[in-house]
Amino acid sequence: MSDNGLEIELKFLLEVPVKDFIRNLNASAERVYQKTVMFDNGEELMQKTNGRIRLRQTGDKVSLSYKLPLAAETVKKEIEWETNIDSWQVGEKLLKAMGFHETTAYEKYRTSFDYGEVKIEIDEYPFSNFVEIEGDEELAKEVAIKIGFDLKAALTKPCDTLFTEWRLQRGLPMKPLMMFGDFDK
Repeated sequence: MSDNGLEIELKFLLEVPVKDFIRNLNASAERVYQKTVMFDNGEELMQKTNGRIRLRQTGDKVSLSYKLPLAAETVKKEIEWETNIDSWQVGEKLLKAMGFHETTAYEKYRTSFDYGEVKIEIDEYPFSNFVEIEGDEELAKEVAIKIGFDLKAALTKPCDTLFTEWRLQRGLPMKPLMMFGDFDK
């Protein structure tokens, strides 16, 4: 993410095993568990504006974020403001005091590493795996092509939307929780 709060990324479905993808890039990085909960208020402000307020825990680090997708065709662009907070409980209390409640939640494993001047993140969700290439738009496109992705296959939808579509394709009802133990029930 840049200093002005604009996140630029290319996202692709990862169709090879994560370990093979990392090995082919000659990269090494730590795989970390993440838990994310989205919040909205009684007026459904986030639903109406397509924004997202999220509380996320990555290892011992807890962050509070606001994200707003911008119109995009290939490259996903979002306004993103994020800050670290002391604890999950503080974040929940703060949001609930302002009238926000939990709406959706998901868990994943994330592996991140620098690749030249861009950052590559591999996200392993319960239903599928994705690669995100973040950084300068032109550099991200160059890297995507270099490592074998077709820019026409880039995804701009957030993971929770992709999960909902995945469930619909399989005739499964809407589910607000994407957890490893029961994502396909």
